[in-house]
Order: sequence, then C-alpha cells, then structure tokens
Amino acid sequence: MERDRDYSPYDDSETCPHMNSRDCQEFKEEMAAEIAIPATYSGLSRTRSREDESKKAMRSAGRAAGWAGLVIAIMSWFVWPVLLGLSAAFIGYVAFRQGSRGLGIWSMTLGLIAAVTYLVLIPLYYAYAVT
Repeated sequence: MERDRDYSPYDDSETCPHMNSRDCQEFKEEMAAEIAIPATYSGLSRTRSREDESKKAMRSAGRAAGWAGLVIAIMSWFVWPVLLGLSAAFIGYVAFRQGSRGLGIWSMTLGLIAAVTYLVLIPLYYAYAVT
C-alpha cells in the first residue's frame, strides 16, 4: 500500500468539500507554538515567589491564631471554662493546621484541661457537698 507524498492524517478535504486541494495545501501549518504560552524560567520564579508569599501569610495567620487561642485558653482557667476551653481547643487546632504547631498544641491542651476539669470536678463537688 503506497501513500501519496502529500498524505496527512489531518487532511479533511473529504469532510470539507468546499475547499479545493490547493486550499488544503496552504493550511498544513502547525500552530501549537504560536498558541501555547511559553514557559520561561522567570515565570517559574514568579510562581515560586507567590507560593513562598502564600506560605508566609499562612504561617503568620497560624501564629496569630495560636496566640489568640493561648490567651483564650489561659482565660478559660478563670472564667467560663467550658465555653472558652472548647473555643481555645478549636482555635488551637486551626493554628496547628496552619503551621503554628507549638502554640496550637498548648492552646488545645490548656483549653481541654480547663473544660474537662470543670465538667469532672463540679459534679464531684456537688455530690460530696450535699452529703
């Protein structure tokens, strides 16, 4: 089976009968290079700097959430232990997920200790105070 020298798998002269063979020969160009966005090293460095900026913003947001959670956790030891303790634990988890691991763990620990201690000690106090 011998093929024509001008054979192209993309020849659609049969599907487009209004084009003659001369028109088909004029449109045998590749356009991918003109349409595609060129990948340059400077484009990659811009992408990396944007990623670095977003990571830095995430870390600073995590630090702020960590400090807020720690302050709320310390407040929960004195006022409204269940409400503030669980809030501190939640904010500490958010800080932990955003990269501020130490502050997040401290906030979760102190908040949960305050809430659990209140929920355990208050019923025990009333149980022994009544008798």
